[in-house]
Amino acid sequence: MTVADPDADHEPILDAVGAVAADVPAELPRLRGHRDAATAPAATGGDDDRATDERNPTGDDQSAADRWLDDRFREAIASLEAVGAYASEERTEALDCGDGYGVAIDPLDGSDNLAANAPIGTVLGIYDAPLPARGTDLVASAIVIFGPTVTMTVAADGDVVRYRVDEDGERTDPHRVSLASERAADGAGDEIDGVCGYSGRRDDLSPTLLDLFDSFRAERRLRYCGAAVADVVTLLEHGGVLCYPATDRRPDGVLRLQYEANPIAHVVETAGGRAIDGSTVGGEADTDTAPSRLRQRDPNGLHERVPVFVGSPEPIGRIESALGTE
Repeated sequence: MTVADPDADHEPILDAVGAVAADVPAELPRLRGHRDAATAPAATGGDDDRATDERNPTGDDQSAADRWLDDRFREAIASLEAVGAYASEERTEALDCGDGYGVAIDPLDGSDNLAANAPIGTVLGIYDAPLPARGTDLVASAIVIFGPTVTMTVAADGDVVRYRVDEDGERTDPHRVSLASERAADGAGDEIDGVCGYSGRRDDLSPTLLDLFDSFRAERRLRYCGAAVADVVTLLEHGGVLCYPATDRRPDGVLRLQYEANPIAHVVETAGGRAIDGSTVGGEADTDTAPSRLRQRDPNGLHERVPVFVGSPEPIGRIESALGTE
């Protein structure tokens, strides 16, 4: 693929996402009955580069719903004139579509939640660069939530806008989103109204992170539902901090850079928050080291996992201070 024409419009890509998203609520009850890829309905793209043995390229179980949504999004997006590449959590390699934007997508974030009928969604980034790319090359990112209604939260052109997706796939009822203040709406003293959440087990955390997360929990309401996209939209509503750190069990972190971490960081930053990866910048002689901005991270492969810390500026600043001295 090559980069997009300067006059290319990313809106057709978002329209295609909305059209697929509108069909999901009706299909999920059927797909929940197929617990693995072996019992899935026939896929529509049999010549794809999907991983084998019922696991995706990063080793996660691949459900029928994962496969169905990936096929649907590929069909809707890859044929668009504005698209030069389609990359998915479910496929080993990016599909070369010609010249245009690189689209990287997690078709079904939180698929483990299906059995419990818990929140799920989709997250994608639209890059004006060959994949894999830096997060600073994103021109638009979107988070879709399949809840009581289907919503799409879009970061583009310096704004974050949340839409309701109607039954025809049209984006309606737009309203601008900014990362909420963590202070209680009624102004009651110094009470914090924000949320916090972290992945992993307490025993896997370093003492520095464990102390920090305990302080966040003492100040904020704990929220962690097993689908990053759902936690992020809750973060946008209330403010706070979400942490997906490197641990002994997950030394590279949990979220994938191209189609989870970068788009989430784009949405949070555009809404007024911050996103860092927990690494430090600067050499040994540089005393001003700090965890680096996530979207400036150079990619190392299509399916690379990275640590992620996103949220309101104040708690992210505390994470910077803690990790900078760890």
